[in-house]
Amino acid sequence: MKCGICKAETEETTVTYTEDIEQGVLVIRHVPAQVCTECGNTWYSGTIAAELEKMIDRFASSTGSEVSVINFSKSVA
Repeated sequence: MKCGICKAETEETTVTYTEDIEQGVLVIRHVPAQVCTECGNTWYSGTIAAELEKMIDRFASSTGSEVSVINFSKSVA
């Protein structure tokens, strides 16, 4: 896949996704993504992006801790 920003190649890897919302900070580890080898821009597939949105919504509606760290692969299994 080519980067939509600089047109360099991307590589498939896993990344750590962080979302800072009013309820706290959500850290999601081991998220599948395409990362540009030149500029470092990160791209998620539509399926992965939808799963991330679900995780964020669950975290936002919970009354748990201010910081939560979860493993992507274990959460969608």
